[in-house]
Amino acid sequence: MKKIILLAVSAIFLMSCSTLDNVASHIPFVGKKKEQQEESSPQELYKKGESALFKKNYKKAEESFKKIIESNPEEELVKSARLGLAEAYYKNGDYEEAAAVYQDYLKLHPLSPNSDYVQFKLAMCYYKLMLPPDRDQSYTLKAIEEFKKLIKLYPHSPWIPKAKEKLAECEEHLAQHDIYVGKFYYKVKEYKSAKARFTWAFQKARNPSTAAEALYWLGKTYEAMNKIEDAKKCYEKVVKEFGMWEDIDKAEEALEILNGKKKKRKRFILF
Repeated sequence: MKKIILLAVSAIFLMSCSTLDNVASHIPFVGKKKEQQEESSPQELYKKGESALFKKNYKKAEESFKKIIESNPEEELVKSARLGLAEAYYKNGDYEEAAAVYQDYLKLHPLSPNSDYVQFKLAMCYYKLMLPPDRDQSYTLKAIEEFKKLIKLYPHSPWIPKAKEKLAECEEHLAQHDIYVGKFYYKVKEYKSAKARFTWAFQKARNPSTAAEALYWLGKTYEAMNKIEDAKKCYEKVVKEFGMWEDIDKAEEALEILNGKKKKRKRFILF
């Protein structure tokens, strides 16, 4: 009888354990749930984004920062996440996407202590997107605009020296573009348009070689327009002020011909 009772008790106990296991399998472990909540919190997401950014895992960083912005927690964390997202885009070479986020940051957080840095990085996005001198220069013009805005709005920013350096590079780039377009106008005998382009190129050039080339072609344009004295002034300026220009002999020869010291030779124009 005792054996029967013991067997019955054992069976009930085993059934109870099985039932409890079955119930437990449907109830999340409290500690695990708490851990998951902490991992998905905005603060934890930001830490993950920062870590991914540091490790150059930019796509993962983008995902973390986007989740924070979409979840819309406290203002300060969203601001930091927005800047982190822009940095992730920039470092990954997605400059158009980065520019859009930097612009949003400046609009939404105009009084941020990071505004001057963000303005600099916005300008740098367009700087990175610049095309060669023989292509469209819309990004170059945008970069110039944003660098100038930084210099005007944040005159005491530590980013000013670098901004001025990059601004000069942009203007030099634009000068080379104007020379390229000016040569085209010269070739098709649109001399007024060519004159305007070479004049702008000379004014914007930061490299002495670029300035000399623009001035030389301006002289040739004046010569084609039969404005000989203006042409002479251009050639003389090239010879006197840009003696190290690699094509200085062209300016010297052109000046000698106009002064009657040398006969003009027929030559093909190389662009």
